[in-house]
Amino acid sequence: MENQEIAPEMRLFSPTGERLYLNAQERAAFLSALDEEEPNDRMFCQLLHYTGCRPTEALQLVPARVLIEEQAIVYRSLKKRKVDGRGRKKLAQYRAVPVPAILIEYLDLVFDLRARKKRGKDLEQPLWSMSRPTAYRLVKRVMRHAGVTGKQATGKGLRHAFGVAMVTGEKPLPLHILAQIMGHSDTKTTEIYLQVVGDEKHKLVMEAWSDQREH
Repeated sequence: MENQEIAPEMRLFSPTGERLYLNAQERAAFLSALDEEEPNDRMFCQLLHYTGCRPTEALQLVPARVLIEEQAIVYRSLKKRKVDGRGRKKLAQYRAVPVPAILIEYLDLVFDLRARKKRGKDLEQPLWSMSRPTAYRLVKRVMRHAGVTGKQATGKGLRHAFGVAMVTGEKPLPLHILAQIMGHSDTKTTEIYLQVVGDEKHKLVMEAWSDQREH
């Protein structure tokens, strides 16, 4: 059987073993570094951190898809098949991502969302007008200020960090739900995050070795 190339989205480590996701300390440093940024830029980076979306998905976000009462963000899922098995064009696919209430409040404060919705105007106008290269430079700048260096210091590193955090926390998110939140077509893609050994798993392994030494 021929070796099949693994897509970058499926990797948590580079071919040379370098980590491609931010750890908990780096995520915290990234959030702290946002204090130096303008409100619009700060909110963009917080969306990447709290929802695990792709930067391009965040750039396409419009006020109509910020669900204030439901406390969720609705993204148009990218990297999904555009046609079905018969070659027929598929409709755009969307996914809702639950977020902390405070994030919704900050979005409203920065972008005046409640007033926009009340007026019924500009609801389909993207919240950010920056280009993809500008968004890339923004994330890299914040990473630099946060002292985060290496291959993980990217938007994709934040996306992977979100996936890792969701499966290694005290209450791991079921894979099928995480797959929906991240816009994965198959849970096999999401299973890549199970490769990361969380603090709790590490603790259990160390305790097992300790028990063996006592006998």
